[in-house]
Amino acid sequence: MNKSHCKLPGGIPGLVLILFFLASFSGCEYLKFVKQKSDLKSEFDHQPKMELLRELAPENCFTLFGELKFRPGYDGTILIVAVSDRFQHREIVAKRVLVSPFLYYSLFVPEGEYDLYVFADLNHDDFFQENELVGQTQSGKPVLVQKKYAQDAVLLQGPAIHLDMDHPQTANLPIHFHNLAHKNKYVPLDDDFFAPRFGTMGLYRPMEFLAHTQGTLFQLEKYNPKKTLVIFVHGVEGTPQDWKYLVDGLDKEKFQSWFFYYPSGLPLKNLGNMLARSIILLDQTPGYGISNLIIVAHSMGGLVARSAIDRLCRDGKPRYLKMYISLSSPYGGIEEAREGAKTAPVMVPCWLDVAAESDFLKNIYQNELPEDLPFFMFFGYRNKSGISSDGTITLRSQLDRRVYLKAVRTYGFDATHVGILNDETVKEVFNDILKTAAP
Repeated sequence: MNKSHCKLPGGIPGLVLILFFLASFSGCEYLKFVKQKSDLKSEFDHQPKMELLRELAPENCFTLFGELKFRPGYDGTILIVAVSDRFQHREIVAKRVLVSPFLYYSLFVPEGEYDLYVFADLNHDDFFQENELVGQTQSGKPVLVQKKYAQDAVLLQGPAIHLDMDHPQTANLPIHFHNLAHKNKYVPLDDDFFAPRFGTMGLYRPMEFLAHTQGTLFQLEKYNPKKTLVIFVHGVEGTPQDWKYLVDGLDKEKFQSWFFYYPSGLPLKNLGNMLARSIILLDQTPGYGISNLIIVAHSMGGLVARSAIDRLCRDGKPRYLKMYISLSSPYGGIEEAREGAKTAPVMVPCWLDVAAESDFLKNIYQNELPEDLPFFMFFGYRNKSGISSDGTITLRSQLDRRVYLKAVRTYGFDATHVGILNDETVKEVFNDILKTAAP
């Protein structure tokens, strides 16, 4: 939709400023977001459901994770679902498809009590059916998801689930779910799976986004633990496609690209913990294990990555974490976002966190980056209007002293906020830095 055809409601100048500084934000999409929130609230008030509660306030949900135990040798997909009786009998609140190898499950759910069921596509017809039940939590002992039990305010460990692929049972709830996740295991960056419209979906409709991705970490090829793993973290409303130019220029003999593909509208602390947990579980998965890891982030992704690094290094820097590189990140926050929060009718959670002087920004700088973690900062300064910025993020924010002084080296480029990801000089400098972290 043409942005010029979409008018914002009067009396909310702060919102206009937010939409101005984040040029990729669509005013029309924001208005749809406001209406969606209103419709969801009305629907919930009329007939409450846990699924509606999950969509209405994803920022208040928790990541429930736990161990999966089964006989080695199964090479397929499984579906795990969370079921609640709070508002409706046997309501399926959340579901997630996992592709082997898998040792853990994770589900995004609001507070409540849940029974968990696991199904396997045993007949390989690309559907999960109720007669393909291979595991579940103990009947009569629902899993309690409550804030007081959560780690880092968002992570909650559930029980281990034992899977029996050889003796499937029939579940007491109807299941007929199409299995598409295995087809997205090694898709190329130009695949529609990573299309820009899903970045917009992740900003405004995170639950719909998670249903699309069925995961957070994606790779382009089979994992090779001998190569240095580079995890790329896109920015707000972004997708892994944003990294295509830099990824195409990598030395594929030494480096392997993975992507944190996440719903950028969620609170940044939640996203940082999600990334950290994904890295920890990846290192613990047999056949994977991380030898060398470099985290590379763009724009708001730098704040997500910084939060994840804080979590990873809580008890000391992991042996595998070798380097952190950020490009055009708003480390000092956005002043316009802070002003917009005072007047906008509905705020996307991440906007509150990127606002200047937000609680999130104050908290992440309470812990220093490890002294033995090389950190390289890239910033852009092209702006034809004469403002000291890259056209989106001010230099003052990109070069916030709390971060700038901790960088091993800082590089400035005559590039826009998005253009920095497609600049030849940036690619040359980027590859030279990566060489210093290769095995």
